[in-house]
Amino acid sequence: MMAYLLGKRETRHFGIGVVNASLTTGIRPLLEQYSSIYGRCETQTAGKNEIAVSVRRRPPSLRRRRRFEVAVNGRVQFEPLRFDELLPYIEWSLNWEVPRVMPQYLQLHACSMELDGAGVIFPGASGAGKSTLTLGFLTRGWRYLCDEFALVHADTLQLHPYPRAICIKRAGFAAVEALGIAVSKGRHHLKGAKGYVSFISPTDVRADAVGRPCPIRYVIFPKFEAGAAPELRPITRSEAAFQLHYVCFNLLRCRAVGLDVIAGLIRGAACYRLTTGDLRATCALVEQTIRRDNREMAQTA
Repeated sequence: MMAYLLGKRETRHFGIGVVNASLTTGIRPLLEQYSSIYGRCETQTAGKNEIAVSVRRRPPSLRRRRRFEVAVNGRVQFEPLRFDELLPYIEWSLNWEVPRVMPQYLQLHACSMELDGAGVIFPGASGAGKSTLTLGFLTRGWRYLCDEFALVHADTLQLHPYPRAICIKRAGFAAVEALGIAVSKGRHHLKGAKGYVSFISPTDVRADAVGRPCPIRYVIFPKFEAGAAPELRPITRSEAAFQLHYVCFNLLRCRAVGLDVIAGLIRGAACYRLTTGDLRATCALVEQTIRRDNREMAQTA
């Protein structure tokens, strides 16, 4: 274990959709892990508004055990004790920094996907099943923007890609493997109270998985209920807007008035509450509903 700690520090740059990041560390296995997930995003030079993450191993002292140090743009954010915690802390560091360095985007806690050029967001707190739904839709040909965030440009109201690795908790491994995606035998990481998780690159599911900027046409609030039959229930745009402000990370730090951005993006969207149970049936129901709505709109246009 000590041999890799003596390696020369190296910096690698990544363009993860609209988010530019770099990782600097001398911990060779960490660089290899990160590059195995984000190699498709690696760039030769730093991008605009790059979020610089550095990781090092601190020596032990009389007062402290040996630990790692995760810093973001020069500020120490986390001091994890274990190597298998590092990747989740790097992901957290990036996510927390996005609202500060990219105020032109409203940042919502939501899975965001693209189907036939239409943006679909699934807002919700942790445990709503967003990441598992993401993989279910990917296997059906949808395009991926992000499993944790909807980045909405304040001026254009377009939904933009931040195709970070999809994080699956151990409780969701079986449902994901039923889709033909191997997770239980892969590398696992400890993510705080969530326990062990696995990170899956969207392009490992499908080479053309990553979507493009698109308008938001659907806002669907999921809630997982084990064994429940999937159900979509329409809600008003005002109810959806009220709920969205609860899952906004930078309502007061966005370049525009956050509530105005929410009102604008919701104006052209159909809004639903979704009860999720069986993954395949849930994905089929949502897809059928969207395609039906699109046909009806085309006929009345």
